[in-house]
Amino acid sequence: MSHADLTVDAWLALSADAAERTAAAIARDVDAELLSVAACSYAGRAGRVALFERDGFRFALVPGGTVHVGHDPDRFVPTRRQLDDFAEAVDLYSVPAPIHRFLAEALSPPRRAERPARLVAVRSVDADTLLTAEHDGTDDHDSVMARLAWRGLRPPTPDEWEHDCGAGATTLFRWGDEYPDGEPYGDVPLIQQPNFFGLVIGDDPYRAEFTTDPSVLCGGDGGSALCGGSGAFLSWVTLATAYRDATLAEVVYDGSLVGETPLRPVLPLP
Repeated sequence: MSHADLTVDAWLALSADAAERTAAAIARDVDAELLSVAACSYAGRAGRVALFERDGFRFALVPGGTVHVGHDPDRFVPTRRQLDDFAEAVDLYSVPAPIHRFLAEALSPPRRAERPARLVAVRSVDADTLLTAEHDGTDDHDSVMARLAWRGLRPPTPDEWEHDCGAGATTLFRWGDEYPDGEPYGDVPLIQQPNFFGLVIGDDPYRAEFTTDPSVLCGGDGGSALCGGSGAFLSWVTLATAYRDATLAEVVYDGSLVGETPLRPVLPLP
């Protein structure tokens, strides 16, 4: 079996010794260094994380298979605080109400996808850090893809990004449906802590990330809601796993912001 066929259930079902051997074989296949294989926990779920390093990037193993992505807003049961925060946003910013209609428009729909296992960078990097002698100076989505491809890498697809972030969680956020006190920025344990796959992802609404789809950035809104003082609900929902900002890509390209926009390198498995 190809390591690209490794599913989440199969990876978690391995014994500790078998997981170590599997991770070591993956490292040999992609010419990477295996750093560790260790038990992990996130938001009440117990799992296992394998970390690798290659060409200055630290990667974590993200198993694949049939994955559930997107979000069904009808499953969301808002708390009293969330309803109050949302009502304030409706009054001040004329967002569509009720709350479930807003979420249906702001989040990608629930769906299933078949995705391969792969190594995913633990942290995103700004596109400008990938500059090489082969870079022709253009700043568009194609040039960013070319910079990654030259290194044998690519960004995640939108489906993959959501799987990387949520790891199968059906809640609004990867940790649950509620958000903590304060703003989604800075030293907040829920968003700073590595997730179920060992990734620091969706941790800053200013750092929405490129995907293979030039029209879809994931992981934030560029900071618009937070910087604009739009209130707790609108600021936090930008870090929902399935959040999509329909206008962000246009802002990035038209504003010459490609170089400072993050992306998350993916190393495919043979």
